[in-house]
Amino acid sequence: MENILNPSLECTDPDQLQFCLRISDNEFWYCEPNWYNDKLMPDAATPERRLLLKYMGDPKKLLEDAQTDNELKALLANRQLWLHGGSETDDFTKEEKLELLDSYGYTWDSFTDDAERNQIICEIYFEQNPVEFRYDI
Repeated sequence: MENILNPSLECTDPDQLQFCLRISDNEFWYCEPNWYNDKLMPDAATPERRLLLKYMGDPKKLLEDAQTDNELKALLANRQLWLHGGSETDDFTKEEKLELLDSYGYTWDSFTDDAERNQIICEIYFEQNPVEFRYDI
């Protein structure tokens, strides 16, 4: 989870606290809270859930506060509380890429930049396959 404090990290969905780190033009690392974890489930009255809910919609504040708040640093470092991992577009066939794009209403020509298209392909894959990015099971 060392990537979460990387200064190049970008938030791709503030409401879900989803983050992306571009490794290369075709490789991207994603993370977001693991809402499947018992400590983060809707009925969980845990410090971890309360802390994450405090920052929903405000990822900038989350990352700023993590620089000085030890409780928040520990939360960000806990691999089990985050869906995270990387994917590369080279791992997908052209047909798989088109299917992923189509599932979110995009076409190949929706993008003028290959890196942007690749990032969206990896993001869609991340969002559609959460079990592959869980570290608590």
